[in-house]
Amino acid sequence: RFRAHRRGIFFGGRGLRRNQTRTRPNALETREIARAKAKMSLSCTALRRGPLVGSPRASPARNDLRSRRNFAIRANTGKIAVGDTAPDFELIAGGFVNVKLSDHKGKKVVLAFFPCAFSGAVDDGCQCQLEALKDLTDAGVSVFGISRDQPFAQKAWMEKLGNPALQSLCDWSMDTCESYVGTFNFGEFLDGVGVSSGLAGYVTSNRGCIAIDESGKVVYKWVALDDAGKSHPGFLPNIDEVKKALGM
Repeated sequence: RFRAHRRGIFFGGRGLRRNQTRTRPNALETREIARAKAKMSLSCTALRRGPLVGSPRASPARNDLRSRRNFAIRANTGKIAVGDTAPDFELIAGGFVNVKLSDHKGKKVVLAFFPCAFSGAVDDGCQCQLEALKDLTDAGVSVFGISRDQPFAQKAWMEKLGNPALQSLCDWSMDTCESYVGTFNFGEFLDGVGVSSGLAGYVTSNRGCIAIDESGKVVYKWVALDDAGKSHPGFLPNIDEVKKALGM
């Protein structure tokens, strides 16, 4: 039975008035809370192990959205794994030169992903990471730095590095970064360590390194993570490991 009352709506003479606060969850709310906790548990498991087959996170669009929201929980390290054929891409280098990965098939290739150029004292790792690759370019390896910085900045960045054999590429959409090493909220990281305030939402590539052999197979993959498995730009790849993976 329903009956209206000027102070609220009652069901069978019982129930809550319109502005009354419920102190205990009803059965529906209890089920919703349990479902939310189950989803959270599944999400945390999937964050550690990857998307489960048939799970909602198997959808690429939803996976991309959640990876950007949950960067602080886990590292989104990209879909590419050692043994995979490296997917082709075409990006613009400093000076607006188009570079295609497939044009370098038959050669050893190293992709050096970094958060951003000219990070200076905030993150000297970006410059150190790329300068350390000179031994590889001297040995004839095709080496490409990749970040979301625009081609204007990439050209100045290449000049600063002083290695004509190393091209730095603009991945403005970050599709290539997402595929190979994943992305993270660099702005929120900088806010968290006190370098900036209000920069949260500035998403960049993870620091990472990919080595590809002459057949186009990925033979080495490294992404900068801390002990908790979270993205952290304060680490550098081991160049000796890269050389070993390439048979050098």
